[in-house]
Amino acid sequence: MFSTLDIGGQNLARHTCLTSANDLPRITVDRSISGVDLKLKLQLYKVRLLLLTRNVKLAKREVKHAMNIARGRDSSMALFLKAQLEYARGNHRKAIKLLMASSNRTDAAMSSMFNNNLGCIYYQLGKYHTSAVFFSKALSNCSSLQKEKPLKLLTFSQDKSLLITYNCGLQYLACGKPLLAAQCFQKASLVFYRRPLMWLRLAECCLMAVEKGIVKGSWAPSDRSEVRVSVIGKGRWRRLLIENGISRNRHVDSVERDVWALGGDGQPKLSLPLARQCLYNALHLLNCSELCNSKSIVRSDSSLEENESSDGASSKNSNYKNLPCNDSKASTMPAALINLNGDLKEPKGGTNQEGIQNSISYYEDICRRENQMIKQALLANLAYVELELENPLKALSAAQALLELPDCSRIYVFLGHVYVAEALCLLNKPKEAAEHLSIYLSGEGNIKLPFCLEDCEQWRVKKHIDCEEANVGAAAAKNSSPEGLEDFMFLKPEEARGTLYANLAAVFAIQGDLERAHRFVTQALSLVPNSSEATMTAIYVDLILGKSQEAVSKLKHCSHVRFLPSNQQFNKSS
Repeated sequence: MFSTLDIGGQNLARHTCLTSANDLPRITVDRSISGVDLKLKLQLYKVRLLLLTRNVKLAKREVKHAMNIARGRDSSMALFLKAQLEYARGNHRKAIKLLMASSNRTDAAMSSMFNNNLGCIYYQLGKYHTSAVFFSKALSNCSSLQKEKPLKLLTFSQDKSLLITYNCGLQYLACGKPLLAAQCFQKASLVFYRRPLMWLRLAECCLMAVEKGIVKGSWAPSDRSEVRVSVIGKGRWRRLLIENGISRNRHVDSVERDVWALGGDGQPKLSLPLARQCLYNALHLLNCSELCNSKSIVRSDSSLEENESSDGASSKNSNYKNLPCNDSKASTMPAALINLNGDLKEPKGGTNQEGIQNSISYYEDICRRENQMIKQALLANLAYVELELENPLKALSAAQALLELPDCSRIYVFLGHVYVAEALCLLNKPKEAAEHLSIYLSGEGNIKLPFCLEDCEQWRVKKHIDCEEANVGAAAAKNSSPEGLEDFMFLKPEEARGTLYANLAAVFAIQGDLERAHRFVTQALSLVPNSSEATMTAIYVDLILGKSQEAVSKLKHCSHVRFLPSNQQFNKSS
């Protein structure tokens, strides 16, 4: 959601058209505003600042004060901010009621904000198609705003079409429409090109498009998991020829020279190489942000040491010495008082400078944590993409970097170990691969859950921060999260355990330990019976052990097997 205080600022007169710098001295503008209107506008700015810094508790009190000041006046903006507060608190139904109570919806700018905010709310409620309707209305409002003649300077700040377009991209991604989502993100990149989350979402569009098989040269999930069986030869030379989707399509996504090549419609062609480039862009932006933050922390620490070593005024009052209207008596008082209920209370006439500064510091801390979450998603996706592009060394580097992140989620630790193991197997290092997978072994032949449902819920709860506010760009992986992105992204804990059993079985088979491989693959099939990879591993082990009848039986019972006529030819890649 967003709220723009430039909208509804009719009390402050503005130029009606664009003028040259030479004309400015000859223009006289009435900028008069009553004291109450000015007080209300400042209070609304304060509420908005607290919402942007996610200080919901303090914002709740300040928005009540704003509503009291706006009594008897146009309270549309105060209602919008109160609705945004309830949205931030998760009270979506109440937020809708507050938006509907707003009376000023005839203005195109206010209407666009109203429809966008309703779209965000319905998105959070999981009603993606309803949210799409409101986003479409919001874009129509912006379009009519841009057509107004003569062109006003205020129009530029009121036009939020690119922010709404970003929201449309999220909505399309949640609905499983990666091509439309990518078009929206590309348009929104005019504003958000420096936001790592935008590049992550664009990469997710590529991955979803490839996964759904809607990109030229890619394969659908059904093709990838499908096992094709054909009978060749006659008599004693009669044999079963088995081909799985991975080996059949391994050649498909070769690296293209120009990953940014545009299609006939002027849109980028979604592909795995494009996903990789987007992920590298996001990582670069994140690393630059972390470098800037570390430098600012060093500067603040050094300035703090200088203040402590100086013999000047108390550092407690130093925050106020540059305020031109600060009362000398007020500066000797504490910046905030605690009332009888234990809530933070501003001194009368004060601005609670310390409280606002604390809100900003808290927000910066939140951003650092969210950047770490985004980085986990970026590295996991990058390792996956490099494996698909048959670059095991780069995949290994990305997966190891993921495992080295501090406070890494158990979900991404699991993915990191799985991707490291797969890369090591491709590099012909099965022993080292087994070491990474064996950390989940407890006892002889038992594998503990790599993560639990609570770990998944922690990421699902974070998805609301990805909806575009005025401070877009905070996220979880913001997932990656890729949605229904959370469904697109994560395995269930039991499925993850089954994946570990299957992978360990494959590693043991490579090492020649067929007894353990058979035991582990049997466990894998009991947990993920529909996994074509586990089935193929089981068939391989049975054939090596000379159990051809058991292997054929598993083929017959596998839901992904398709028996082909004996005269059908296989791909050359087999």
